[in-house]
Amino acid sequence: MSAIIRLADIERVPLTEAWPAEDRNFTPWLAESEPIAKLGDALGLDLEVESIEHWVGPFRADIIAKVTSETDHRVLIENQFGRTDHKHLGQMMTYLAGIEYAKTVVWIAESIQPDHRAALDWLNSHTDEEFSFFAVEIELWRIAGSPPAPKFNVVASPNDWTRQARTAARSALDDVDRVSHQVRLAYWASMSEYLKNIGSLFSIRRPNRDHWFSFPIGRAGFAISATISTAHRRIGVALYASNDPQKRVFRTLLDDKEQIEEEYGQTLDWQELPKRKAWRIGVFKHDCDPSDSDRFAEYHQWMAHQMERFSEVFRERVREIDLDADSSDEEGDD
Repeated sequence: MSAIIRLADIERVPLTEAWPAEDRNFTPWLAESEPIAKLGDALGLDLEVESIEHWVGPFRADIIAKVTSETDHRVLIENQFGRTDHKHLGQMMTYLAGIEYAKTVVWIAESIQPDHRAALDWLNSHTDEEFSFFAVEIELWRIAGSPPAPKFNVVASPNDWTRQARTAARSALDDVDRVSHQVRLAYWASMSEYLKNIGSLFSIRRPNRDHWFSFPIGRAGFAISATISTAHRRIGVALYASNDPQKRVFRTLLDDKEQIEEEYGQTLDWQELPKRKAWRIGVFKHDCDPSDSDRFAEYHQWMAHQMERFSEVFRERVREIDLDADSSDEEGDD
């Protein structure tokens, strides 16, 4: 006879129990490193806050963040307690027009109304590929009297693969770039499906025609970067730091190189990148052709395994690092 497992009660908690006011309490909380990283995980973006209550003409946007793996990608985050309304939708469009490099809009509320979700879906379907619109419902839950825990539910997001294909069809890229972009789009689209099918904690929610894709690791300025290169005939996975100009963090990890590699299970490629603010610690699989779809399953399996190992070995180490980030640098060369 199996033992009876005692189950705890779970209850929904009003947001105002944790944050009495949206502007004075919730926005400053969300702008902290751990909450913004949790939101980034839900969106599939590695986020770092640039400013809060950012003036745009006579109005103030709640949070302006940046995607740490891209030098010209800002994220506008607008928060709202209760149900979404037309006023906030109009404000977001105004902010989007007035903030340089703003490419992603995130609307957070307790309840996303159907007409507003439909509006964001329409924008995702009809705007250029570089713009993305997300609707996120924020919830608080308590288990058996525990402190309340936040939960982000993404209820609207870009249908990126369809939109990317439509935009690529009318693109004026030269032949070399067009072929390279098609190879990368095909690879990452296939990788996205593979990660979904195996139930991976990693996900690719937007199309990518770059030779790398960065996955959040729980700390702004650091990411697990998966790369492909037809020129070098290889694929790779790395821990990538976008802003450590003095290489202080790199050298701290390098001092622990023997233990890290023993824990990982193999020798790693330690790239200090002396002329840049960035560095990476990676592993590569050579003699690979990322355009060969017949080998995608082999490549995806290897890449997913390495990503999991990097997360296991480096995630907690990265969270404990004391790093004053002041800027970001784009991922490496193909």
